[in-house]
Amino acid sequence: MTLDEAELLARFGELVRLRPLPVGEAALVVAAVLGHPQPVEEGIARLAELADGVPGRAPTLDDVVAHLVGTVGLHGDRAAYYSPLNSLLPAVLERRRGIPVTLAVITVDVARRRQVPAAAVGMPGHVLVGDGDPPRRWCDVFDGGRWLDAAGARARFAGIHGRHAPFDPRFLRATPDPAVLARLLGNLVGIHRATGDGRGLVRALLLRAQIPGVGPAERAQLAGALAAVGRVHEAAAVWEAEAAEVPGAAGEEASAHAARLRARLN
Repeated sequence: MTLDEAELLARFGELVRLRPLPVGEAALVVAAVLGHPQPVEEGIARLAELADGVPGRAPTLDDVVAHLVGTVGLHGDRAAYYSPLNSLLPAVLERRRGIPVTLAVITVDVARRRQVPAAAVGMPGHVLVGDGDPPRRWCDVFDGGRWLDAAGARARFAGIHGRHAPFDPRFLRATPDPAVLARLLGNLVGIHRATGDGRGLVRALLLRAQIPGVGPAERAQLAGALAAVGRVHEAAAVWEAEAAEVPGAAGEEASAHAARLRARLN
């Protein structure tokens, strides 16, 4: 791990523990860790510029969405939905197209910079923007900034999953900011695993490990990915940390994994 990568990971770890969490800055750090060349501070300046461009002294979320979609031209990338660029915030800001989660992150970040209540709403399979917590209305930035009531949001869910898919009203609750970032990183984990990019996979998993509440299954993924790219010492350290935190048989199993990896270093 390079010094720059370590510093960025530490910065991300600090950001995800802040309340309120600066979601735009955190997503820009994600992109930097994954190799996007734009400095994080340039991305922050771009988000501030977008916020300054929202008209009115006391704008609403409608004004924010109208500015980002109608004036700036943010829109959903339907042609190359699974491109990794759609999950890297600087690329989305530059290209003005992305996927629901990155478009939601931009919208929420810009709104909050203007003191406008906003929250990402992570329905299964889609991300909307709610007009606060709890939301009363939902905006689909990916679909041209279309506003939805509860019935419309439920219809959007049915359009994705089928009309017989069970719907839970909790799907329309505001999603905690750390979980939004975990979802963004989940996309990147899937992309890098599918393309066989071991280094990208490790970086995405290292970022996810910084989010409070990461579970044993994700630590196991991280350890496996580190070992696969030759970072065996770090993989063993992940298992040792797991063994120190988990009691009983699971902790013993983690210790055994660590010991096997350490043996490969001899």
